[in-house]
Amino acid sequence: MIAHGVRHLVQISDLHVGETRQHRLAGICTYDSFSKILADISARGDYADMMMVTGDVAAEGKHSAYRLFSEQVRFFEIPYAWLPGNHDDFAVMQSGFISSPYWPLLELGHWRVLSLNTAVPGQVGGRLEPEELAFLEQSLRAEPESPFVIFMHHPPMPVGCDWLDKQRISNADDFEGIVRAAGNVKALFTGHVHQEFSAQWAGCPVYTTPSTCFQFAAESEGFAMSDGMPGYRWIDLHPDGRIKTGVRHLTDIEHRVDHALAGY
Repeated sequence: MIAHGVRHLVQISDLHVGETRQHRLAGICTYDSFSKILADISARGDYADMMMVTGDVAAEGKHSAYRLFSEQVRFFEIPYAWLPGNHDDFAVMQSGFISSPYWPLLELGHWRVLSLNTAVPGQVGGRLEPEELAFLEQSLRAEPESPFVIFMHHPPMPVGCDWLDKQRISNADDFEGIVRAAGNVKALFTGHVHQEFSAQWAGCPVYTTPSTCFQFAAESEGFAMSDGMPGYRWIDLHPDGRIKTGVRHLTDIEHRVDHALAGY
């Protein structure tokens, strides 16, 4: 039961949907695991104002993968907003193959929900281009009394995995300066790292969210997967500026990760 005035979000990330419903990655049928995540969200009966999809919707940025994604969410009762990850093709996503348009700024009551594009074409790591930083700064300055939450694909800070930490936002210092100067960012939510993690950064909490398919091993030096279950994050935005959040993992499903995958 959501308290009066609280805005409720769910975040899903790193779906890696392939060109067919049977596509498997690391032994996991990514379309099926994504479907089960949506079913779990629906079964809980919690009303959500918005589902945030934080990148790597597709495994290889193909048109057919985005069609399959749209097929799944077509009758989903919760509206959604999306942003690209490093495995996505932003141009294809914007060309109508995803049924919802790109919404970089949402108003949810007193709250503002801002999406940033950290994907760099042809690269695994992330970066915020000058136009993204300008959009961020302008948005935060325009409404100094409004609390903001920011969603993006790549995290701005290390998460304790050497190989993943090299892929974080390369110009995080520029990003941090804007966030600290504004003072109205209450939290950041990211994907990419396929695991739950939280830390303080730029004066606010940062939360990473598990993948809807398979998870990477925490505190690993090189590429490594865990046997962790598919998951997603819930987020409650309170009228007084407080945030409550947590992660839910699927249970009681067959989930066998193929650890032979050497990288992705």
